[in-house]
Amino acid sequence: MKRLACALSLSLCAVGPVWATDPPLDAYAIDINQTSVSGVSSGGAMAVQMHVAHSSIMRGVGVIAGVTYDCADSGLASVILSKGQGFFCMDGSTDYSGASIARTDAAAANSYIDNTQNLAGQNVWLFSGYNDGLVRRGAMDAVAKYYSHYLTNVFYKTNNHAPHALLSNETNNPCLGTNHDFINNCSYDAAGLLLQHIYGRLDAPSTTLSASIQKFDQREFQDPSLVGRISLADTGFIYIPEACKTATCRVHVVFHGCLQYANRVGNAVYEKGGYNKWADTNKIIVLYPQTKPIGTVPGVDDNPTGCWDWWGLSETLPRNREFARKTGYQISAIRKMLDRLAQGPAHSGTSSNTFGKPGNVSAKDSSSRSIALIWRPNNAAKTFNVYRSTTSSGPYTKIGTVSGASFGDKNLTPNTTYYYKISSVDASNQESAKTSPVHKKTMREPPACDPYFGDNKTLVAEGRAYTNLVATFAVGSNKYLGAYSFDVFSELIKDDTIPWPFYNPRYCP
Repeated sequence: MKRLACALSLSLCAVGPVWATDPPLDAYAIDINQTSVSGVSSGGAMAVQMHVAHSSIMRGVGVIAGVTYDCADSGLASVILSKGQGFFCMDGSTDYSGASIARTDAAAANSYIDNTQNLAGQNVWLFSGYNDGLVRRGAMDAVAKYYSHYLTNVFYKTNNHAPHALLSNETNNPCLGTNHDFINNCSYDAAGLLLQHIYGRLDAPSTTLSASIQKFDQREFQDPSLVGRISLADTGFIYIPEACKTATCRVHVVFHGCLQYANRVGNAVYEKGGYNKWADTNKIIVLYPQTKPIGTVPGVDDNPTGCWDWWGLSETLPRNREFARKTGYQISAIRKMLDRLAQGPAHSGTSSNTFGKPGNVSAKDSSSRSIALIWRPNNAAKTFNVYRSTTSSGPYTKIGTVSGASFGDKNLTPNTTYYYKISSVDASNQESAKTSPVHKKTMREPPACDPYFGDNKTLVAEGRAYTNLVATFAVGSNKYLGAYSFDVFSELIKDDTIPWPFYNPRYCP
């Protein structure tokens, strides 16, 4: 009866405790200035927007298959135009990094977002699987160029054969496949790697979690008159390690992708995404906010697949065009959640470190043109210097200075071994001894391939498939793709050696 009354009277909805079904989000006195975010697909786009809008409290961001800040262009006149722009953003055929930089600078100048100078010390981790046919390589290349304009520490992984998915070793889903929850096991621990690029070397992940996932009521963080209209679900989820009840912790926000909200995929993202085991041993609270779909017809209604809002949900919402700003409906709701977690009596802090050379340095990951370095954080150091050589004996040349305990070396030569040493620098610019060398070899370039992914109706609309209104077939090869439906997905590879459109239903090697 309460839900019916709420549906009939928005004034009743304003009284949160009357209609709440989940407990409120508790306060844990987190260090809000150590916040970080990550996401996949629309969640990757949302992670970029949240990171840039609130850069003053951020430590870094991880982006899997996302797009540049405000790529859908909040200055356009309508949602329809922004959605159309959004498709071009994901297609990757146009480099929108320059346009996004201009929009970012304009938004900062008007105080719609935090000052972009905050980005200078941030750590950015990017991932684009070479079988991703939805958010294609060019889109993520633009994200890399965008962030490289503002900061130094960018690691960009491009040589994994993953399709469009969140990668986790916590699932048995095959790597090359369209899984219901869009979580694939490609023998790659994305959560652990991105968290360590953001925060530096972490303690080994837990094998037995100290706590369980908790639900919380998301509605109290929304304008009561807009609950149900801004695509936020009633229930969110959070993982709080037992240690965070008495010690100061930081927060990492995970944004799921389209069709990955909990009401569709259950606990897949918040229990199998790979984050909690790292959070448990490293005093990191993991916040899993949730969306819900609004509308029912893809391409017509507001948000039928439950994506995060990176284009503007509806013309009927008064602040619709503010989706990339601090005042955006979803961004402001997430910030209120973070502010709640930051409340409460102060916990014990972290003890000071002894200044010296960095510890536990390793070259953790590589792609064809990038290498990721991490080491143990040390709060006695102001910055860290990174030195590189092509031989273990040197000479070593300084290639960068960073404030955090990681470094993404980029613009390297494929299939080449590089050697690194790291030193610490204190507040008086005293430099420590350099570490012993660590080395890593860059990978070969990914194979040339032209993947496309989508539901069968969209593939037909794009001219890559055709239909008899019951079944769907690939253009050129005439291979059967399944039912003509928004609910059936296909991966197609375009054969560019044939001088007319020719698509095969398969993955890049």
